[in-house]
Amino acid sequence: MAMNFIGKHKVTAALLLIALSLAVRSERVLAFQSNSAPRNKLIVTSEPEVIVNGSPCLFRVKSRKPLRSLSGEWQGRDVFFDFDARDGAWYGFAGVGIDVAAGRQRLRLEATTTTGAQISYIYPIRVGRAKYPIAHLGVPHQFTEPDDETLARIKEEQALKKDAFARVTPSRLWSGRFAAPIDSVITNEFGIRRTFNRKVQSVHQGLDLRADTGTPVGAMNSGVVIVAREMFFEGGFVVIDHGQGLLTLYMHLSEIKAHEGDSVAKRQIIGLSGGTGRATAPHLHTGVRWQGIYIDPATLLRMQLP
Repeated sequence: MAMNFIGKHKVTAALLLIALSLAVRSERVLAFQSNSAPRNKLIVTSEPEVIVNGSPCLFRVKSRKPLRSLSGEWQGRDVFFDFDARDGAWYGFAGVGIDVAAGRQRLRLEATTTTGAQISYIYPIRVGRAKYPIAHLGVPHQFTEPDDETLARIKEEQALKKDAFARVTPSRLWSGRFAAPIDSVITNEFGIRRTFNRKVQSVHQGLDLRADTGTPVGAMNSGVVIVAREMFFEGGFVVIDHGQGLLTLYMHLSEIKAHEGDSVAKRQIIGLSGGTGRATAPHLHTGVRWQGIYIDPATLLRMQLP
């Protein structure tokens, strides 16, 4: 009996030691996770909260540790982040192409803390799918069936636009919210799939605003004029570089009042509206591009930007 009693106590004592050892190890693991994982975490939010194909977006990043620099990558394009001391957050502008499918996309972030430590972070962003309508328009036949001389002009202008649209100025030239170029109503929205004379199909890559010929057109934000000339499809055409790959476009102008290389302020008059180029009637077409893709100007105008 004595040996049996002693044996049972030895087994019990051994089990208690094993349990105590496991508890200590578990506490150590939990302590390691809580001290390391959240410490370097970056908190990411976006505007708009629901991002869809064709939408501009603003990423807001906060860090538990002060950062010296922050950069990002989104759908194969660089995202330039600027620090805003007013709320201690980093802001980066981006966009989603109109043909991007719904699903999760990855925002890759690379940060350097003020102590020199490196932080890499991948944040999943859900992209929804917007539906855009179809419209049928009629225009003069030279815009759907151009002759050889016109085709040569179109090719030359395409090369010029390609060079201008490839421009990505790393620094931010815009400040605060973007302003509508004229005070008017929208007659054609972004993303409409259009046919011209039932032959040529295209996607409407901007907004059409009602405007009589001669209406003053203002720059949507500060920047540098990189295109200011007459073109076949666009008519009187102005493009403003706002930095970080963000461009605004103004088409069908009856008169251009800016020159290539000019620095312009928000709402500064850059031209007068008209019906030049491929236009069914006088109006202002305005577009927004971000690093090679067109995005919805109406969404941009609603966004609160730093």
